[in-house]
Amino acid sequence: MRLVLFDLDDTLLDGDCSALWNDWMVERDWIAEPGHFLDSAQKMNAAYYAGRLRLEEYLALTLSPLAGRHMDEVAKEVTAFVAARVVPRLFAQGHELIDQHRQQGDLPMLISASSRHLVAPVAASLGIQEVIAVEPAFDGKYFTGHTTGVLSYRSGKVARLDAWLVERGVAATHLSFYSDSQNDLPLLNRVDRPVAVNPDPVLAEVARYEGWERLDWRCLARHSEMPSLVPSE
Repeated sequence: MRLVLFDLDDTLLDGDCSALWNDWMVERDWIAEPGHFLDSAQKMNAAYYAGRLRLEEYLALTLSPLAGRHMDEVAKEVTAFVAARVVPRLFAQGHELIDQHRQQGDLPMLISASSRHLVAPVAASLGIQEVIAVEPAFDGKYFTGHTTGVLSYRSGKVARLDAWLVERGVAATHLSFYSDSQNDLPLLNRVDRPVAVNPDPVLAEVARYEGWERLDWRCLARHSEMPSLVPSE
């Protein structure tokens, strides 16, 4: 199996889906104290970009508004949210890249530290079936506000990917991974072909030192003509 992995936030998506969803929940009056909620979330987002976020704390905050809500109610809101706020912000180059990998026989997977209730619908909009994401916990069909299993964050992405391969009884003959974040260095160092996409300063320096490929989709000069995003092998 040739597997190509994509991070979502700031890689395929120009922005962070969890942060966009936080704003959506505020607009829907799902947050009791929106000012405090958004201020706390923004401080934690800054910690993420600095490589210092405790994801457990962020998830405790951002999943709490879903506690007690039926999964169908949440799914309906997420569907509207993804169509309105996420799909328009997906990089066109990402669509092209996914298609090119498919044409080469690679299996695409979205692997994200955001929650599955957000990531899976975005993956579906990209035509991607395989998803590894943070798993929200349920009491029957109701969100609890907690998570279950290993968080797909930092080294947790490596653990979740390895578990996915074992569960399916397959071996990856070639692994590619596209990411923007220093937080993904454990997985970037695990794969055969790491690619830095819109990299943060730390990842940009690592990519330069290691000689990794780099794509800068936010640079307007790169938007006009990109004839081949995937090198032939």
